[in-house]
Amino acid sequence: MATLVGVIRFVGSIKGIRNFKKLHDPKIYASEKGFIGKKLYKTSPKFKNNRLSNGEFGGCSLAVKGIRKGLLQVIPEMVDAAVTERLMKFTRLLSLRDEDHEKGKRSICFSQYRSFMSTLELNKNHKVYDATMSAIRGSHSDSRTATTIEVTGLKMPFRVIPPGATHYRILSHMSVVSDYYYSENFRKYGPINSLDRLSAFAYSDIVELGGVLTAKISIAFPEGTVLGDDCSVIHCLAIEFMEPNGAAGYRPIHGASLEMIDVF
Repeated sequence: MATLVGVIRFVGSIKGIRNFKKLHDPKIYASEKGFIGKKLYKTSPKFKNNRLSNGEFGGCSLAVKGIRKGLLQVIPEMVDAAVTERLMKFTRLLSLRDEDHEKGKRSICFSQYRSFMSTLELNKNHKVYDATMSAIRGSHSDSRTATTIEVTGLKMPFRVIPPGATHYRILSHMSVVSDYYYSENFRKYGPINSLDRLSAFAYSDIVELGGVLTAKISIAFPEGTVLGDDCSVIHCLAIEFMEPNGAAGYRPIHGASLEMIDVF
């Protein structure tokens, strides 16, 4: 595919040539206009691999949507603009690792790669957690339905505090992501477990910057929740900075740091 490197700029197309940009990519691409007909694409053997790959991409997109829905409390305020792209790349990699199913029907098994998933970054722009992790410890119950964050003597380093902030608080958040599979009956992808997207969260008290925070933040899914092996729990921690907001108390400001601290 050609890329534009000169100073020529145009809008629309010139004799069948169009230019376009991709999300988070500064390059300008050029290609010919037009494509094969919809009927030909759906029926021609020449495009079988394309159809199978697109079907799997659709399954990956659905799985990423499930992750985002589970993290609805922290998206989009606490993630960066490229988080969906990173989740999509990771999910696609998992589908390619499935050797038990044929192309076009490969499963997305988060449960087999939990430690790998826990290395994903949700916000590359704000890394406050790295400067505070020595005072924060997370744990979860054997049933995987409850988590606890213990904060011991945390004093927020001034070098990571965004301008205008006077206070902060900590958010503990956990959500369920199910493995995804291709259903022969419905001829489409979907979650294996109905608990997909289930979430729970809790905040610490609001603390004035310069003060010391010692707290325990416990959260749990509804009583009676039973997680199968096909479910993975994403445990995230966010540090949210705040500023005074008159009679309303405080309001969050730009600069929240979100970290995926465990997947179990």
